[in-house]
Amino acid sequence: MLKRIISLALALAMSVTAFADELAIKPDAPSRYTVAKGDTLWGIAGRYLSSPWQWPRLWRMNREQVRNPHWIYPGDVLALDYVNGQPRLSLASDAPREVKLSPQARVEELDQAIASIPAEAIEPFMVRPLIVNPEQFALGPKLVAGPDERLSLSPGDRVYASGVNETGSWQAYRLGKTLVDPDSQQALGVEAVYGGDLVVDKLRADIQTLRIRSVAGEVLVGDRLVRAPKESFVNYVPHPAEDGMHGKIISSYQGVDGAAQYSTVAVNLGSAAGVEPGMVFGIFKKGGAIEIADAAGKKRQAQLPTEQAGKLFIYRVFDKVSYGLVLDSAGAIYVGDGIAPPDAE
Repeated sequence: MLKRIISLALALAMSVTAFADELAIKPDAPSRYTVAKGDTLWGIAGRYLSSPWQWPRLWRMNREQVRNPHWIYPGDVLALDYVNGQPRLSLASDAPREVKLSPQARVEELDQAIASIPAEAIEPFMVRPLIVNPEQFALGPKLVAGPDERLSLSPGDRVYASGVNETGSWQAYRLGKTLVDPDSQQALGVEAVYGGDLVVDKLRADIQTLRIRSVAGEVLVGDRLVRAPKESFVNYVPHPAEDGMHGKIISSYQGVDGAAQYSTVAVNLGSAAGVEPGMVFGIFKKGGAIEIADAAGKKRQAQLPTEQAGKLFIYRVFDKVSYGLVLDSAGAIYVGDGIAPPDAE
């Protein structure tokens, strides 16, 4: 009898846990949805889920599939159904995707796949700034001279460098601000500020000739040169940050009055802490201290509660620093605001 009671209690506990763990599908979630050009994974997830970061569960993805997801394209039809009472989203079997076999067509097809988050909001930050070690950075190729002994350089200028060992495209950088952990006061890394793009004209053993193709801000004699990276496509699956991941916003890049929707911020967590692209954090604002009085008029200090003020989608990760895009913000986000798993209280 005791065993039956224990078994029943365990079954009830498991049932409650499963119920609490069910995905919250929105009441107006479409049973079928045709992906449109301009859609993002975050936006589509938000059509179905109150918690868009739970997309992998709705799509029935395992850990490997989260890291190497299938592409989704405009024109794909998504179908919502239920298996054993649990929701599942998949490509509709009655709307097969047209397969193009030529390599050229495949390249164009990949370019048309939908991104995780709005590409235009993060394009300037996908390859810059860099987080660098100053000592190693100082050993890189360097711009040593420009035309007419000018220090500030312009598009079209022919310039000279030392240490460039490959043809092709390069980028000019210089050391910027040091990112500091607000709690430990330890340096997390130094940002290298992007100056512009250059292309090699002539590759010689001693001095190399390059031409400036574009300038963002300024390119200066003395800048260090870094090989231009390949263009990156953001196809990271939104998934929740893991329990125990807590950090703070340490830098904001758009607006002096605080970051808003689709602004980029840097946080004091990186790959060393287990952070990876696609992770979603909640942004939390600590409540201020206020003075309240009781019925007798006696005053005391009270602390307002911490409130969630938005979500942060991580799209670029270094060892101790990550960059993320502010989503679903309810007001301005400031340096010092906390981050934690999105379901944290």
